[in-house]
Amino acid sequence: MLPQTGIFFNVNGKDVREEYVDPELTLAYYLRNKLGLRGTKLGCEEGVCGSCTVVLGIWDDGENKAVYRAVNACLVPLFHVHRTFVITVEGVGSREKIHPIQDRMARGHALQCGFCSPGFVMSAYALLRNHPDPSIDQINAAIRANLCRCTGYRPILEALYSFSPESGGCCGGNKNGGGCCKDKSSSDEDEGYEKLLSFSDFPKYDPTQEIIFPPSLRTYADSEDQAILNGNRVELTLPKNLTQFKQSREGKNVISSGLITRLTTSQSPACVSEKWISTKYVREFNEIKVETDSVHIGAAVSIQRFSDTLTRHLHESIGIAVSELFRKFSSPQVANFATWSGAVVVSAKSAPVVSDVLLVLSVLNARITVLTQSGELVKVEMDEFLERKIYETETIVCASFSKSDNRKLFCLKFGETSEQDATVFNFGALIGNQSSRIFVGLGSQPKRLTRLEAWIDSGKNLDFEDLYRESGMEKNNSSLMALTTLSDLLKNKTLTEISEEPITFLQYYKPTTNESVGRPIANYFNERAITGEALYVNDIQAHNAVHLGFVLSSVPHAEILNVDPSEALKLEGVVGYFGIEDIPGNNTPGIQSANTFFPDDTAIFADKKVESVGQVVGVIAATDVVLARRAAKMVKVEYRELKSLIDLNEARDAKSYLGKVQCYGKEEQIVNECLAKCNKVLEGEVTLGSQEHYYMETQSSLVIPGEGDELVVHCSTQGTCFTQLMVKEVMRLPAHKVIVKTKRLGGGFGGKVHNASWIACMCAVVAKKLNRPVYGFLTRSDDLAVTGKRHAIYAKYRVGIDSEGKAHAAHFETWLNGGWSKDHTENVTAVMSILVDDVYNLGSVRSVGYPVKTNSSSSTAFRGYGQPQSKLINEGLMRRIAREMNKDIEEIKKLNFAVEGDRRFLGDRIHNDAHTECWEYCTKWSDFEKRKRKVEEFNRSSDSVKRGISMSSVRLGLPFPDTTAHGIASILINLDGSIQLSIGGTEMGQGLNQKMIQVCSEALKRPVESITIIDNSTDKITNAPVTGGSQNSDTNGLAVLACCKRIMSRLQPIVEHNEGDWQKSILEAYGRHIPLQCTEYGVVNRSQFGVGDIETPYNTTGACAVEIEVDILTGYNRLIRVDMVMDVGESLNPAVDIGQIEGSFMQGYGYVTCEKISYDEKTGHLEQNTAGKYRIPRARDVPKDFRVKLLGINKANGAEVYSSKGIGEPPLMMSCGAVHSAIMCCVDDWREHNGIEEFVDTISPLSADRIRELCSKK
Repeated sequence: MLPQTGIFFNVNGKDVREEYVDPELTLAYYLRNKLGLRGTKLGCEEGVCGSCTVVLGIWDDGENKAVYRAVNACLVPLFHVHRTFVITVEGVGSREKIHPIQDRMARGHALQCGFCSPGFVMSAYALLRNHPDPSIDQINAAIRANLCRCTGYRPILEALYSFSPESGGCCGGNKNGGGCCKDKSSSDEDEGYEKLLSFSDFPKYDPTQEIIFPPSLRTYADSEDQAILNGNRVELTLPKNLTQFKQSREGKNVISSGLITRLTTSQSPACVSEKWISTKYVREFNEIKVETDSVHIGAAVSIQRFSDTLTRHLHESIGIAVSELFRKFSSPQVANFATWSGAVVVSAKSAPVVSDVLLVLSVLNARITVLTQSGELVKVEMDEFLERKIYETETIVCASFSKSDNRKLFCLKFGETSEQDATVFNFGALIGNQSSRIFVGLGSQPKRLTRLEAWIDSGKNLDFEDLYRESGMEKNNSSLMALTTLSDLLKNKTLTEISEEPITFLQYYKPTTNESVGRPIANYFNERAITGEALYVNDIQAHNAVHLGFVLSSVPHAEILNVDPSEALKLEGVVGYFGIEDIPGNNTPGIQSANTFFPDDTAIFADKKVESVGQVVGVIAATDVVLARRAAKMVKVEYRELKSLIDLNEARDAKSYLGKVQCYGKEEQIVNECLAKCNKVLEGEVTLGSQEHYYMETQSSLVIPGEGDELVVHCSTQGTCFTQLMVKEVMRLPAHKVIVKTKRLGGGFGGKVHNASWIACMCAVVAKKLNRPVYGFLTRSDDLAVTGKRHAIYAKYRVGIDSEGKAHAAHFETWLNGGWSKDHTENVTAVMSILVDDVYNLGSVRSVGYPVKTNSSSSTAFRGYGQPQSKLINEGLMRRIAREMNKDIEEIKKLNFAVEGDRRFLGDRIHNDAHTECWEYCTKWSDFEKRKRKVEEFNRSSDSVKRGISMSSVRLGLPFPDTTAHGIASILINLDGSIQLSIGGTEMGQGLNQKMIQVCSEALKRPVESITIIDNSTDKITNAPVTGGSQNSDTNGLAVLACCKRIMSRLQPIVEHNEGDWQKSILEAYGRHIPLQCTEYGVVNRSQFGVGDIETPYNTTGACAVEIEVDILTGYNRLIRVDMVMDVGESLNPAVDIGQIEGSFMQGYGYVTCEKISYDEKTGHLEQNTAGKYRIPRARDVPKDFRVKLLGINKANGAEVYSSKGIGEPPLMMSCGAVHSAIMCCVDDWREHNGIEEFVDTISPLSADRIRELCSKK
């Protein structure tokens, strides 16, 4: 029997009974903190990223079977899982008994940092439990709301597609050991290469081996009495029937799923108690009744069941359209949990929200049954329901639909970035029987287009202009698309189905004869991550810990007059408030370390003034993280506002700088003289937006105080040594008192160097004060507000060309938005300015960089470190020359390429370079010229859909000629012969640890299974450079090789004497007092390769061809095919390197398309301040034809670690260049064919709204 205050459910096969449940407690926090199931990750806590996905199993009595649904555990209240089978990633499989999904993803290289991986597993698991032989479409739909920032999705999709009969498994044609024909080379160019992976030898999935639905849940006898749950703030009533609901409703806030209510109140500063009543367990609210002529759906039914019911029971002409509309719902996890009635009420009350549910109800003229305040059940038409705003006072009980309606339904929806995004515009038309119903969603409530209905029903001429006039809709791209499609439907009576293109994933590498190095070995930690075993900072448990809530500035620039935490301190569980006055040492530790690193004036806590919205004023410490966050919002900060500079151009005009203006290259007079001698001088501007790192694990630290002022800092940092120095400076301690440990990062991309250290410093201050462990991890919204991003820029160029289009002189000026403090800005300005010539020989060059100070979050390091911006500047410059010369941009690029033997504009020579080879190979491999002609043919016959194809390339000299060009490694050999390796670099998804294990394995001739890396810790490796810049395999690899060489110089004679018996040799060495450990530096010896101090030993080069399609009406784009060719020398691990290439490509694609950063110029607030508002690429964005090849060209003379080259950043540069240029081909073609001659200067990102703006005839 259900106790009056508790719930009963099952987790991974174990029955659980909870007597006391806080209504605000989420399933995610319960699983993680109460049951210790840390595989359920917290990436956003908004139901957007999918990292927290778990599966809920419910027994369907009508179908007599269990139904499994994926949901966001971060949104589901614990009280919702009564009589539910909860399955987490730990319940799916373990390393001892791994599930086929986990096995294929782990061995299929479908994860990098691993933070998002459990969520993907659970989404796929829910699908297989319901559909053991899923279609490709079903797989795509299942994971469309799971985000990954590392992999680029291709390996995830390929692993999951292998479960579908449609993926085209092995046909068995190559018998007698011939293997699968799909694994063979597809062309002459592929001879000598191997395909990365095949799933043909994986065991077949057997659904009979799954964990059964618990019998205890089926036999559980539930009480008919209503339950009452009392929490810290909320009293929740759970009635079981409509009578109880009527009796208890008065004075309570009615909730259905509780999703919106919990999101809006969980971090509310209000501490007053509330009373809720839920429809969750009310029988009448959950019923679905199918009668002869009607269907009735209860108000507590989920959006997905709502859609499934209408699809199944209404006329086919209506059901298919409903199914298609909700197939594009932004998140299946949310649709599986949120109720349709909740969506209706929220949308009807919220002007900016456009609801697909409300559109369907309106178009189908549903009858809504409501419970009035007097307790009566009343049925109202949908029009009346909205007109009279009945939803504001009455409670929805159910919706009724006619089964006899056989009219044709057409629905259309648009999101900001795609049709599967959150809806910003929708349109629905029910046509037939001279009785049309047509609605458009322009705001909170659909608007009925009665004049258009009458015109269509009259049977008059269906001319398109008549439709537009009678609709009364504003002329824009959305309405044009809606009415164009409606016109086609009226004329053709049916809509043309868009056929799916076949999937082609081809990843090739050159095989090796080595035992370890060069082999595509799966990352050693893959199985740990995919089963939920891998721990990240927030997964580490500490006794008696407190959590931080961050008090953030709400204004962009102001003096702080007073900080009053008194209201927050009254809350039970709040331990204290801490700010600038609590720092024992230096509040700006980056300045003190300027002799080791570049100077950074970022303050840990605001000191007397704030200079950006989101700057940390102080922190609240509390025993519970939700309490800490709520209390932080109760801290009152009094300001006197000052003039702020939010806009980059305004700050540029005000000459607001963070440091000195940096000038490189020739003197201005010399460049001007060269320009004067050129045939033509062209000018242009470039405007590039910012980019958020969006690592899946937000900034996280745990500081544990110890004896004698010791601090152990667990931090998600890219630089343990840097974090150690920052903490010791803030705490006024010697560095040896601070031990920083990093096991792995849930993504970094440059964003976890400085920002990570500042969070660690705050935790350290509180830990020392309270003498208790302190957790500090940011919510996604706080992370977005607090942390730095890629530098937005404005640039101007002048380039002088001859009669062929060859550049002979160029002058660049670039203004970088550095935000409120220096952070990495001066260094990024330098790198961008020095490498501004990209892959070109531009003659006499001068580059001037301006580090601009604005009142926004401080820009920081990001993958590419200024070079993506340089790439896009040059893409614009080359496009400008091509336009002027009336030539293809690829022809202009080839004409201006710098080649091996040339010198860059600062004098460093280009050598060990395969740029030309990569370009030529990619041109041929991608069949570029032939496909370009096909694109031109397509565009001539298509007005509103355009295609573009473009090539771009990259050259990055490595390792860099600065203080970071060294690595550190340590090897410990245990008496059983196993090897513990430590390196100075941190593992953040780039496969560094796996590569170093393979290097160690090859050098010592030991199996990779005998070697491990535990973590990166300053008590084992100290003074290590920050991890980043694509060179860490080089620098740390050199150190590992040096260690192995030293070790083997001692052991080799003993090993030979013992005929290769390793363990016997180790025991003998121990007995002879021979050291079995060593630590070595790895230093790049430039003189060995005949290069100067400012030169790099080798270049990583590559080329890619991108074909893209743009719908001009919507602005949406679709990647059709991508071919990427990279020279990485002899790859240490082809699977890791190909994964880096693909992930980097998709990050570059996002940078120039969907990832938009903007600030409110009046308030200074970031407009993309939630996970749902900032949009990174999703799995649906991956090109259906994605090809990658590692050339393995023998030009690795400067590569010291088994002839390998660095890889992490170069693909991003050519990715963003090729994608941007391909989209601009589409835009330019449309503008040309519509008589718009004006050249479009480079602007990015090319989001859907910007494409629509560029393709406007205004």
